[in-house]
Amino acid sequence: MKFKFFKLLFILIIAFFSSLQLFASSKPKVYVGFYIKSLKTDIKEELVSIDFYYWYRFKLPKNKADISKYCDIEYVNGDISMDEIYEEKEIGNQFYKHGRIKGDFSFSLDYTNYPFDKQKILIQIEHAYYTFDQIELIPDTISYSRTNTNRDFWGISEDLDSKDIIINKSYFNIDHRVYETDFGDISLKDKQSSYSRLSYFIDFSRNYIPYSFKFLIPIIIILSLSYLVFYIPAESLELACSLTVTSLLAAIAFQWTISDDLPNIGYLTTVDKIFYLAYLLIMLAMVQTVWTYNLVKNDNEKLAIKLELLGRWFFPILFICFSFYFILKGVFS
Repeated sequence: MKFKFFKLLFILIIAFFSSLQLFASSKPKVYVGFYIKSLKTDIKEELVSIDFYYWYRFKLPKNKADISKYCDIEYVNGDISMDEIYEEKEIGNQFYKHGRIKGDFSFSLDYTNYPFDKQKILIQIEHAYYTFDQIELIPDTISYSRTNTNRDFWGISEDLDSKDIIINKSYFNIDHRVYETDFGDISLKDKQSSYSRLSYFIDFSRNYIPYSFKFLIPIIIILSLSYLVFYIPAESLELACSLTVTSLLAAIAFQWTISDDLPNIGYLTTVDKIFYLAYLLIMLAMVQTVWTYNLVKNDNEKLAIKLELLGRWFFPILFICFSFYFILKGVFS
């Protein structure tokens, strides 16, 4: 019994001194918050223009001359065009800074499912002066929790002007960034620098209904022209070929127009797959036209008629089935 008592006492003493050490080594924290007022995406340049309010809040340092250093926050992926300070004040033992920023922020996009893609807008900050061992950036969840805002939309204005995108979710991520350099400061012992990094993500999807009409209706019209070859007499080879060739050229020109809205990418998007499906169908229509012409020329009209009937059915069925497959895969992936 005595042994268990001393063992328990020993554990409590170790835990007590460990907690004291943890408290003593705890680093200052800067609480950061954002409130997005408006944003506008530039897909081709992979930039988003964001207009938002920000605030920093932290415990007053012993030396108040360090307050300006605590507020020295760097927007890593942003080109800030306006930084207007609204308020700086002490609240009890804390310092509070509030302002408004406008800037262009870069973000990497994956266009595989375009225009049914889901993307992330990013605001990423680091402390410009203090390293990760000296200060930590964390989201001001306390301020967000005091409102009735849905946790998935913290920092998003209800009347956000987001143009043609749909905001799905916002969230913070805390980590630290290691730079494999001493930035030329030979007085540093370490050959690398580590800084606290706070990332604010906004998940969004495109309002794809207008985009779908934008490229589907012209494609359907173009394919309808090539589909008419199945109703043209086999001996009218010139007329049938002119329809298919014109349809093919129109589809290629239209794809160039659509692709001009995107940056140069080395992979296929959902739109590209639908265009290539259209190319394949136009090519098959042209092959069928030449084939039936030669069958009629060689007195094999029965097989020519069968091929035309098959084309009338399989041409629209193939387009509808595969295009719906590509679209549904893009929407739900």
